[in-house]
Amino acid sequence: MDAVAKVGVLHDAYRAFNHRRVDDLLAMMVAEVEWPDVAGGTVLRSHDEVRAYWRAQFEAASPVVEPTDFVGVGDDLVAVVRQQVFDHAGAPLTEAVTVFHRYTFRDGRIAAMTVHADRVSALD
Repeated sequence: MDAVAKVGVLHDAYRAFNHRRVDDLLAMMVAEVEWPDVAGGTVLRSHDEVRAYWRAQFEAASPVVEPTDFVGVGDDLVAVVRQQVFDHAGAPLTEAVTVFHRYTFRDGRIAAMTVHADRVSALD
């Protein structure tokens, strides 16, 4: 899978996330995906774990993530993401911040993602 195709997958993934289309998003991931639970300090390792994580997250608040750039790192791709959390009435709960999501792909699907606070660590 080339970088252009990976960027396309990630654009679709962020759109699905922002529209809360969890099943569509999980279909873009391998069954044994490795996904970070940043707040919990753990790594989730299946569609069921990721689905439960997102359901709890979406019940508590309304996060919005918007990719602004993509950078290739070997076979991986780093998404530069503007992230902000809102309450369910649309009022901001956090300031917008930039974070870096590094993705690994396998067989055309997302196999893993890690979250980085800065560009240097995301590209390392």
